[in-house]
Amino acid sequence: MSDKTTYFEVIEEEDKLLRQRRAKIMGEEFAKALADNRFGIALSGGGIRSATINLGILKTLNKFGILKQADYLSTVSGGGYTGAYIQATTREEGQQGQLFAEEHIEYMRARGEYMFPGSGWEKIWNQLTLVVAFLISFLMSLVSPAILVALVVGSYFFCSYFGLIELDFTTALAEHWDWLLPEALYIGIGVFLLHYVFNVAQLYKLDGSNLFNRLEALVVAGILVTFGWPLVKSFQSVKAPNAEQLLYFFTVGFILIVLGLFTNPNATSFHRFYRKQLADAFLHFASQNKNIPIKDLCKPDSDRKKDYLAPYPLINTCLNLQSSKDPNFQGAKASDYFLLSPLYCGAKLVGYVPTADTIGYRQMTLPAAITISAAAVNPGLGAYSNKLLSILLTIFNLRLGFWTWNPLKIKTTWPIIWWPFYFFYELLGRIGTDKKMVNISDGGHIENLGVLELLRRKCKLIISVDAGADPDFLFADLENLTVRARNELGIDIRFRPDQIPEDIMRVKPSHGYSRKRFAIADLYQLWEKKEKDGKEWVEHYPGGKKVGVYVYVKSTVTAPTGRPNISAKEDPLKYGTYKYKIYNPDFPHESTADQFFDPIQWESYYQLGQFVAADILGCNNLNDFDVEEAFTIPVDELYRHFDENMQLFGAVALPLPSVRGRAIDEIVLDAATQQEEIEGTATEYEM
Repeated sequence: MSDKTTYFEVIEEEDKLLRQRRAKIMGEEFAKALADNRFGIALSGGGIRSATINLGILKTLNKFGILKQADYLSTVSGGGYTGAYIQATTREEGQQGQLFAEEHIEYMRARGEYMFPGSGWEKIWNQLTLVVAFLISFLMSLVSPAILVALVVGSYFFCSYFGLIELDFTTALAEHWDWLLPEALYIGIGVFLLHYVFNVAQLYKLDGSNLFNRLEALVVAGILVTFGWPLVKSFQSVKAPNAEQLLYFFTVGFILIVLGLFTNPNATSFHRFYRKQLADAFLHFASQNKNIPIKDLCKPDSDRKKDYLAPYPLINTCLNLQSSKDPNFQGAKASDYFLLSPLYCGAKLVGYVPTADTIGYRQMTLPAAITISAAAVNPGLGAYSNKLLSILLTIFNLRLGFWTWNPLKIKTTWPIIWWPFYFFYELLGRIGTDKKMVNISDGGHIENLGVLELLRRKCKLIISVDAGADPDFLFADLENLTVRARNELGIDIRFRPDQIPEDIMRVKPSHGYSRKRFAIADLYQLWEKKEKDGKEWVEHYPGGKKVGVYVYVKSTVTAPTGRPNISAKEDPLKYGTYKYKIYNPDFPHESTADQFFDPIQWESYYQLGQFVAADILGCNNLNDFDVEEAFTIPVDELYRHFDENMQLFGAVALPLPSVRGRAIDEIVLDAATQQEEIEGTATEYEM
């Protein structure tokens, strides 16, 4: 067995912490029941759209005491924006009742265009700042490769002054200029013009253009020889070393080498600007905890409730393996799940390291972690990696990912990195596990729902929010999860016959709306990998054994049953929210490329999230519950609600599937619920 820390050990340590947390929040009995009712919430990727929907969902869950009972809050990309708000604000305020305060919501709504917020001249100024920031980071990113280029070019001159060669490059080049270089340029221009004319005239010709490419390659080779031959000829004599010149070159070379130790691409890429904008948008009210290290996010041994009130965070990122030498990954565009959490950071392939005791990880902050988890644009893209893309994204400094210490190397190598090499690792797609640093990026590059880590931890109840863009309802992220869960963990996600997502959620053109917002699946363990005393084995369960319930929540809109009387003059926000679906039929699956939400768009998604959560709880009168009046739903009752259709809100004659399985226009709703279903909004209307 390897001496690297495995995820079995990671989960064992997490369990100790979770029992402490449970005991302080809900009592000893709740702590003892951890193995029987472990509960996790997963928030998917999807940028600002996902963040806003998830914010609304967690507001409703928090209203009924469900959020604080969650053991884990697993987030990916945009879901991490909301997760960061929960973590930092809870620690700042000291109580979950302060979450989702109107002041907070108004601020975040105004910063829906978080990359350049504001209006009027303020927005123009912020847009200019963004452009300048990108250009400056681009120039900074060139410093690192420039150091390596300067060392290579300087080596030639150094060898000359040291006496190894005679520097006569200019003279040698002049000798060859007259007989080769002008002719090569003229021929090259002529071939290019003929090639252009041929391409236009023979649009569908197969072979001609390829012939021109070969001629052009020959011309380029001639130009290279023009410069290369004089360089070779200049290495023809030896001179005695000059001590003064030798000292000069040694000094310059030493300075360049030392500079290379400080040209960290994490500091010079656009990641830094992106991180600051996210922190300003979602962590504004966590002034003392705005840049909190992730190692300090969950401390149940503390005497302060705010240190452990929020669920244990699992921040999902992707370990990029474009050039892995591991035989298990060769021949594939491989990746692995890289976890950032308070206790441990790492991945199965490279092992895990204690967050608080490891260089690079003990300094990792919450804003940095969620930005890495949301690094959708990066030379390393997990399963979506492409060598050509790596070149283009590196050259144009579209690098939002992060280089972090390789857990495999951290105990055996000096903690010193010479960074210029890493620019070329990204450029040439040489990102792997054989170097001191590994490259991590958006968790959506491997599993966009954030559920696999909860399955690995044997959560009995998982509420998973899929807020990714899926206008055609192809359920690609769900399919990826189900395949990975079965093949990697031996867990079969079996949706119940009347809960098949494709049947109940997919929008039909003749109707325009979804029938349901969530689907229930049972989790069956087919086989299980176990470890004891350093030995691993696999135990099989013929037919599978049920180990939990999975609630798959999709951002969907159900059909309206009435029209409220809303005045645009009296309340433009309510009126705009009501109209949003009418004039934006893609709602709530507008493109993830749209990261610029105006207040109406932001509010529409936020309100939708609140009532999606109310729907999964079976609450048809959410507006009747104020924060002070809401009651706590025990996690065991929540499990029975999904597993056995137990009602959570009063005596209802019809069981849950019968009510939820019918089309919305077949159910008699009260006035408030009618408006809620129109756009999934959370405001009360007089009709």
